[in-house]
Amino acid sequence: KESGEPEVPLSPGMQMAVEKKKLTKIHPLWLAIPATCDFTASTLMFVALTMVPPSVYQMMRGIIVVITALLSVVFLKRKLYRHHWTSIVFIVLGVAEVGYVAIRRGTEGNTAGSVGMGICLLLVSQCFTGAQFIIEEILLGDYYLDPLVIVGTEGMWGLSYYLLALIPM
Repeated sequence: KESGEPEVPLSPGMQMAVEKKKLTKIHPLWLAIPATCDFTASTLMFVALTMVPPSVYQMMRGIIVVITALLSVVFLKRKLYRHHWTSIVFIVLGVAEVGYVAIRRGTEGNTAGSVGMGICLLLVSQCFTGAQFIIEEILLGDYYLDPLVIVGTEGMWGLSYYLLALIPM
């Protein structure tokens, strides 16, 4: 810096990052990985939304808690306690009940196959979303990065993916 320029104060987060010796720059290509998971999950969720009622869609998305918890145990070596496992069981029971009722009602209207496929797509999409969360934690755990830069970079990757997907569609 030139001697006449005033020094720009660091944000509290950046000050803490400097103290903890966290990295503050990341190559944008690393952010393509979680953006790919987000792209895949969003696409599958949009397709699933055309097959299931919106209320079922919203309730089935609650399984993300279970998927993320299980992935964090496997990949991040986190420990879940009894109250965590209890809540996971209740979430699974609730989501299973909503899915069962949706498929059962779909049978009455002869759309059970469509509703069942929509629920399957939702479950797969939530696996990609859970993977995105875990991948971001693994990739970005040693960094302090500006949230707007991260969201913007991942958004640009997502936009690029959708523009590429638009060509064959």
